[in-house]
Amino acid sequence: MEKAPRKRKETLIFACSGLSNTGKLTMQAASTLAFRRPDLYRAAAAHKGVDSVEDALSDGFKILALDGCSDRCATKKLDESGMKADVYLMVTELGIEKTTPSDVKPEYVEQIVRAIKEA
Repeated sequence: MEKAPRKRKETLIFACSGLSNTGKLTMQAASTLAFRRPDLYRAAAAHKGVDSVEDALSDGFKILALDGCSDRCATKKLDESGMKADVYLMVTELGIEKTTPSDVKPEYVEQIVRAIKEA
């Protein structure tokens, strides 16, 4: 008897989306994954509030908080509303330095995408 393939739980990536390069990279990586795999990922910008998180939770999604730096903007928004993410990632902990807003390279986006998939 063959086992049915296990369905992966869908993930909402709640991204910092701040003004620095690391903040911009969070939203670019989240949007990239949501575009490539809409069956598995949904992206939401933290600065728009937690309504999308509440909707995703009611739909059975797991929540990944994607912070750009130690300011932890996405995580703080969740905390303020009494919610917790299932997984936390921080771009600067992936070795990407917080610099100028224009320092947004495609290879950084791909590095973050890989880290999200592994998480």
